[in-house]
Amino acid sequence: MADYDLVVIGAGATGLGAARSARQAGRRVALVEAERPGGDCTHFGCVPSKTLLETARRVQAARTGAAYGFTTSVEVDFARVMDRVHAVIAEIEQDESPELLASQGIDLLADWGVVTSPTSLDVGGRRVTFDRLVVASGSRALVPPIDGLDAVPYLDNQDVFALRELPDHLVVLGGGPIGIELAQAFRRLGSAVTVVEGMPTILGREEPEAQQAVSAVLQREGVVLRVGAKVVRVEAGPVLHLDDGTAVSGSHLLVAVGRTPSTDGLGLETAGVRLEKGGVVTDDHLRAADTVWAAGDCTSTLQFTHVGDEQGRLAARNAFAGPLPWKRGTWDDRVVPWVTFTEPEVAHVGLTEAQAFAAHGDRAMVSTAWDARGDRARTAGETDGFVKLIAVPGPVGGLLTGKLVGMTAVGPMAGELIAEGALSMRSGSIVGRMAQTIHAYPTWSLTTRYAAAGFFDRGQEPARPARATA
Repeated sequence: MADYDLVVIGAGATGLGAARSARQAGRRVALVEAERPGGDCTHFGCVPSKTLLETARRVQAARTGAAYGFTTSVEVDFARVMDRVHAVIAEIEQDESPELLASQGIDLLADWGVVTSPTSLDVGGRRVTFDRLVVASGSRALVPPIDGLDAVPYLDNQDVFALRELPDHLVVLGGGPIGIELAQAFRRLGSAVTVVEGMPTILGREEPEAQQAVSAVLQREGVVLRVGAKVVRVEAGPVLHLDDGTAVSGSHLLVAVGRTPSTDGLGLETAGVRLEKGGVVTDDHLRAADTVWAAGDCTSTLQFTHVGDEQGRLAARNAFAGPLPWKRGTWDDRVVPWVTFTEPEVAHVGLTEAQAFAAHGDRAMVSTAWDARGDRARTAGETDGFVKLIAVPGPVGGLLTGKLVGMTAVGPMAGELIAEGALSMRSGSIVGRMAQTIHAYPTWSLTTRYAAAGFFDRGQEPARPARATA
């Protein structure tokens, strides 16, 4: 008999989800993790970044009090700010501690694991056998192949949270969610900040209106955006030389151009696993080989904690589902929400307008309600946001039986508002239900109702056909 029914490589959110799901089903489970349980999210990702962002939000609110009838002086003690970041990490990591895992009946094998056969792996010199394996090895910061970068000190999402002194001038390479969140946070805490992004705009996966709204806020707060500028060379300073002949220099460089799967040295090919660009290739049931399943950042293009947890649990269930197809769950990423925690927040689920046009043409209808016309936003003085809904008419009854296929929300509570769109899409309810549902006044969510009402000419502005480009 094998040592374990299931072995999971990686004890981040994905691996923890897989291990706990299997253990709840009565399986003998081991987690293989050379570092601390909790993974990137707890130690270097969601938890520290959102803690830092919260401090920066409060600092900004205090500094801008004049518009609300009060004034105050703010002094940032950056070392104490980082002390709080690490205190929150220490608190949350108790939810994933070795002691807690042991109490749940999960064995933590605290070492590096290398697969040696389809049913075994070497963990720190010990041979461990299993019936099923879930690979949840996560991802790491991507370092672009730019001339001179390897010879210049730079920060990534791990090093940045080890800082004890506030950078005088932080240059951020990358205008995606990680780069933009940290750019805004450090600017609000007192650093000069320049963002360099090779694409024509920041937040390239979001709707143009969302890109424009966040860009306007960042520039208003003093963040310098150099978009459409590719870095051709880096030299000490740091100094970034751009393809237009100009250069950007600062005191610190943060590289935030994305992430790449962490699968090197795991020996996965020994078990028949196929890799593409470092990522594990799976089928729709997250199966990678006869005895191997994979989940989370090492296989998914949607590298989010909530995706990892959901996939980890699905992989663990499928690993023991047997040959009966109706017992196996299928991974479906069409209704996965995501949030960029800038201020305003940017939240998205489903198709963008351009994607909806590509799939449905101008049958897809778009309705947008702007916070500038909403009473809650005006009382808060936060009017940069909006809710944008995309729906496709039903085969009978047109939009009366139409279904939501995409939603974007921008605003202080966008990350909460997006759940309403995700629920509507997941349940397959008609979009009219969103317009009929009574929303409390005055709340941010009323903007969602106004947008839904726009499909029936009862909103702040009527819906229009989708366009290929906004």
